[in-house]
Amino acid sequence: MSHDVVVLGASVAGLTVARRLAAEGYDVLVLDPNQEFRSAAIGHGVAAVGHASTVAAMAHAYGPAAVLEHARRNAAAMDEIRQIHPEALTLPLRDRSLPGGDERETREVAGLFRKSGVEAQVVIGPDGAALLTDALAVDPVAYAESLRSAAVAAGAQVVHSVTVTHLTRKEGVTRVGFRNNLAWVRDVGVVGGVAVVDTLGVSPWGRAARIGPAQWVPIVRCTPARPLAEISLHATGPAWMARPVGDSALVVGQKTGLSTIDGATAALRRWATGTLAATDVETARMAIDPSDHGRPVVGASAIPGGYYARGNGRGELMNGTASGFYLAGLLLGDPSSAI
Repeated sequence: MSHDVVVLGASVAGLTVARRLAAEGYDVLVLDPNQEFRSAAIGHGVAAVGHASTVAAMAHAYGPAAVLEHARRNAAAMDEIRQIHPEALTLPLRDRSLPGGDERETREVAGLFRKSGVEAQVVIGPDGAALLTDALAVDPVAYAESLRSAAVAAGAQVVHSVTVTHLTRKEGVTRVGFRNNLAWVRDVGVVGGVAVVDTLGVSPWGRAARIGPAQWVPIVRCTPARPLAEISLHATGPAWMARPVGDSALVVGQKTGLSTIDGATAALRRWATGTLAATDVETARMAIDPSDHGRPVVGASAIPGGYYARGNGRGELMNGTASGFYLAGLLLGDPSSAI
């Protein structure tokens, strides 16, 4: 059986592109190796138009035009999230991710955001400059449920607990072989897609596009002495992001390697108990794919008729939505969508 589009992975990127294409009348099938909601329910659940440190690095590497594209695409992604999940909270984002709180560079980033149509303020404090913008915060599991429901309601078929085994291109259609994850199921199924979107990294391009080895991020869930009223980003120290989750908090650490993740997790725990006077502290860790100056790899793949999209695991909500939004516009030929 052939479909218009086969999406590999019910990730945020996969379900976003599936929903948008199905809503336009395309026959879309999503194949996912995990149980429902698992692939999309990762990350810290925060989406913003950009982080100051990422935007500054992007401007130096690619120029201001890339920053404007990044901000506009993320702003469109935030509108997408609001549409799918009205429960998303809009919170202030206090961004001190630029090393040293550089005022000049912070003002340059704010100027680029304003040029892209995004409201941004610069606040000068004792510890340097901070960039103030709005961010969205969601519960990742709840958003994954909303996104999958929206994709199915739009007409996409989503199949879980199946693993892709091989991809072949023949007569204008990519044949996707897959098998049920149950150990005793031996039969291999095959479906076809005129276009294939890989969000799992199973295609030749997906494997090649991993820019470097996986990185690790420590995570702390805790109850701060005072509930947080905003999301904050930090340039130095064990913590990279702290966000409220009701009266609790989620603290995400700086990226590190596998050999240093234990020490980084212990340091993040100490930061939470010291800085937030936190109790009920629980620790975890997350492996993420590195991105290129914050830009998820997205575009045509090595498979003829194929496309590749990947959100950085730490920012899957933001980058995954933006990637899915972009790819849907690319396949639909809609320049306003593929910002």
